[in-house]
Amino acid sequence: MRSTFLFAFALLAHYTQGSLFGGTKPAAKDQALDDVIEEGWEHVTSGSTIKLAHVKSDSRLVLPQVSYGTGSQQQAVTAHADASSTKNFWLVDSDSPRGTAIACGEQIRLVNSDSSHNLHSHSNHKSPISGAQEVSGFDGRDSGDLWTVECLKDKKAWKRLEPVYFKHVETGWYLQSLPSKKYRQPIVGHQEVSAAKKPDSNAQWMALEGYYFSARTSQAKKD
Repeated sequence: MRSTFLFAFALLAHYTQGSLFGGTKPAAKDQALDDVIEEGWEHVTSGSTIKLAHVKSDSRLVLPQVSYGTGSQQQAVTAHADASSTKNFWLVDSDSPRGTAIACGEQIRLVNSDSSHNLHSHSNHKSPISGAQEVSGFDGRDSGDLWTVECLKDKKAWKRLEPVYFKHVETGWYLQSLPSKKYRQPIVGHQEVSAAKKPDSNAQWMALEGYYFSARTSQAKKD
């Protein structure tokens, strides 16, 4: 019996070299979206495992498996230019059925597929470089793992290749990365990831490479 869901490897050909715009201007990228993503696969869906790009710096959200020396001393979360790392895949975990498009305003968890740590934040610890709100990888599960997807454009659902904000449910602060705030040893070149009170260009993220489920395809393939 064929699987109820078709598990698609959606590694975007235009973005495999670690470049957000594939060497083109954003406008040219937008014009080519129909050629990059097939119909029915336009959205980020529940159960998909994806890589998240920090739009401003063209780096990927990653859990390098290094603990903070201060603050919570949980796992550090960073942004790094290496798009090929297996440590920057994140499972989109929601209460919606697998394959359902994530709605704008929906609460999700982002679970690192390499370590099973949840993307987490808390108001009682500061990030080590900028002194903003700390963001960490948490090996438990609580309300500090919940993030609301905020779409920048007037959309009903989170679309791939379009920037979004992630608002921390418990504190109301936004996931960000500051390109000027970089670590030294042992994670040289990694940007600090933290949370900001208000969103700006440092808080924009985009779903790129990944393994995506499509509700439309799964229904068509149901036995």
